[in-house]
Amino acid sequence: MSLRIRSIVLASVSLLAAPVGAQQVKGTATYLQRITLPPDAVFEAHVEDVSRADAKADTVGSVRIMGMGNPPFPFAIDVDPKRVDARRRYSVRATISVDGRVMFTTDRAYPVLTQGNPAEVALLLRAAGDRRPAAKPDASTLDGLPATFGGDLPCADCPAIRYRLNLFPDRSYFLSMAYVDRNVSNDDIGSWRLSDKGRTLTLQGSEVTRFRVVDADTLRLLDRDGRDIDSKLNYTLKRSASVEVIEPRLKLRGMYKHFADSGTFTECLSGQRWMVAQLGDNAALESEYLKVRREPGQEVLVSVEGQVKQLPPMEGTGTRPTLVVNRFIGASPRETCGPRYASADLLDTNWVLTALSGKPVLIGEKQREPNIVLHSKDQRVAGFSGCNRVLGGYTLKGDALSFGQLAGTMMACVGEGMELEQAFLAALGQVAKWKVTGQHLELADAAGKVLARFEARPLR
Repeated sequence: MSLRIRSIVLASVSLLAAPVGAQQVKGTATYLQRITLPPDAVFEAHVEDVSRADAKADTVGSVRIMGMGNPPFPFAIDVDPKRVDARRRYSVRATISVDGRVMFTTDRAYPVLTQGNPAEVALLLRAAGDRRPAAKPDASTLDGLPATFGGDLPCADCPAIRYRLNLFPDRSYFLSMAYVDRNVSNDDIGSWRLSDKGRTLTLQGSEVTRFRVVDADTLRLLDRDGRDIDSKLNYTLKRSASVEVIEPRLKLRGMYKHFADSGTFTECLSGQRWMVAQLGDNAALESEYLKVRREPGQEVLVSVEGQVKQLPPMEGTGTRPTLVVNRFIGASPRETCGPRYASADLLDTNWVLTALSGKPVLIGEKQREPNIVLHSKDQRVAGFSGCNRVLGGYTLKGDALSFGQLAGTMMACVGEGMELEQAFLAALGQVAKWKVTGQHLELADAAGKVLARFEARPLR
């Protein structure tokens, strides 16, 4: 579907839903209990219109964060200035939840923005319902890590798929899935978490995989919706007597830096950090890094095809996990991994363009970043395409996504800005599928080719 840009009269420009000059409510949140939160705890904060005591509070801005670490938790909430009325009253409300149950909550109003109130607050959360909150899910069934779980699971077109899963104490994992009748293996790495009081294990990597924790030595694969598979076939993995070596081979994204004649790579999904071997396509990786970095030692997000192998270190004895780069794919100097365990929503998130057709989008210091926001309220998309603001509609059904005709302002623009805008709009016109992994969105065509990549960022 082609996208045509048509002019909008000045009176209509105000209809653009994406806040161009969004203001922020900033703050910190803490609680008094000496409790460590599990990695899957969720912090949510909302700026609400509380002007009317007889009506439900209207949310004008919110933020959702996972993997906060230890309190105090810093946060920033983007608020559209058009939704703020100086005559009305606004307050911040926050909660911390585990497994969908509210553990901590604010119990008083924290006024902000209008009537002389600040745009920065310090929240104190109380235990919800005066119940003693659990510090973390019951992880006793998965103690003694690292550990290997393995088994041959059913396969539709082969005798079986041999699963080997390594769980590490830092809540990362390696997974190997090999067809037993052919020399083919699908590998994955990422982070794991426990929920449902320690009864459900979720692997969050390139895909999401869930297991039922049957006991200390047994995991049972669940379906895509996290339900038990009703079958007499074997879907269980058993703990091995010793930890087995898994050397995953796959496409990787992570933060790379080269300093003092050595390179390190911190993988995005697992958070694991490895030295980079001076083998394979390492020279191409180093060369591109030196071109795009702004200062020595700066971390740059890179994509590679590689293998994590157990190799001897440059100094010392034994072996350690080391990244061997088989093929360097590219660098994205404007992109980051984002917080570990964080997961952005497709809708109502500011998605900043970082790559088109596999090539990084480079923006000048004074140039505005192209972005889109898919608003859930009216199924409208708004943003900036490189030269002009744009507004239009979208259709969403499952993982299928398409954009309708986009309208935009007709600001003068020349050179790279115009070329970027034309390429961006052309890519949006071909979108058929979407996928969010952590803080990143990929839009693809009907054949699955990635057209554009975005990173979730606060509105500015």
